[in-house]
Amino acid sequence: MVDRKRSNPALWSRYAHPFLADALNGHGFVVFLRDLRRQIGERPLLVITDELALLTISEYRKALERLYHFRLSTHDTASMLHDKARFPESAGEHGWPVPNGVVVRDLAGVRETSLRLGMILKPADKRHFHEGHAPRPITANSYADAVSAAERLLAQTGEVLVQETVEGPDDNVYFCLFYRGRNGETLGMFTGQKLASIPPGTGSTAFCRAAVNDELERATKNLLDQVNYFGFGGLEYKRDIRSGRFLTIEPTVGRTDWQEELATLVGLNIPLIACRHQLDLQPLPTGSLDGRVLWQGSWIERIRFGAKPIPPRSVVMDGFRRRDDPLPALVHHPCDVARAVAFYLPPWRAGLRRIAGKAHRSRWFSSKLGSFWNPPREQQCAFA
Repeated sequence: MVDRKRSNPALWSRYAHPFLADALNGHGFVVFLRDLRRQIGERPLLVITDELALLTISEYRKALERLYHFRLSTHDTASMLHDKARFPESAGEHGWPVPNGVVVRDLAGVRETSLRLGMILKPADKRHFHEGHAPRPITANSYADAVSAAERLLAQTGEVLVQETVEGPDDNVYFCLFYRGRNGETLGMFTGQKLASIPPGTGSTAFCRAAVNDELERATKNLLDQVNYFGFGGLEYKRDIRSGRFLTIEPTVGRTDWQEELATLVGLNIPLIACRHQLDLQPLPTGSLDGRVLWQGSWIERIRFGAKPIPPRSVVMDGFRRRDDPLPALVHHPCDVARAVAFYLPPWRAGLRRIAGKAHRSRWFSSKLGSFWNPPREQQCAFA
């Protein structure tokens, strides 16, 4: 398991052998991966979980494919699907259903748009968000708000995708996760449904469950066939409550997704399917999926939403807490406590709410947490 900070909960799993890198992208990361391969001593499977790491590995694939087992689409295909400006353009050429939108490079493009309200604005290049240079997608319910948001984003990124909001609640959002093998064969596909997001409308998954949907699986396979896609990935859809159509919101390219654990808990272990395929091992028989399983990002979501998003007779699994692997939760829960304090403090204590809400994101908090929980490097490796 490779990451940049010792306070990352994943590094504390008893099933992970932790390694720290200075960065997860750029030429320095490639050098790190070469050194790591020498330490491991054999050619391992590389499962990518970070978007910036994916772009670097795709760019330097010729240097890395002799050292690691991994499978990616061509760099141009990966870049097209990753880029929020190029993907809608390709969608128009291929007939993929996406929200109406336009890429703008100045405020005139926003003022002259004929898109209906509400609108959502996001950097065309997602690297700006992942590098911390731009915020999450911004919703605008008036043209004045859209111009104001665009002005801020253009100053940070230079290019902004403006789209009409897909009307409907968060539980109208579905996702298809998959792995495509050597000949473009879909070896594993899983469809799930978001039940709530944080923040609502534009945020990460708070709750999700399995949801069989043949229409979405056919649409996903059709898109993958058209672009000759390989490797891990996912597509997110949302059903427009006005038209009833599913619109493609965003692809996940070359890596596993935040919701990937749900598929494994339900009974479809996509990373294991990929591993056995890449290492030329026989696939394992697939059993029936357990539709009772519901995945929650963390216990903090139960405080925010209560039991409202949870269907009766659900088996709720937490994204961090496991009885047989307790340390990731112990490392992560101080962050949850800070978020809970921010949630429960009365609005008039705005200063305290801001302090508590930002505590778990601060460098100081991360460094102190890592120093408190993490033993020396040799003890980490021995424990793992």
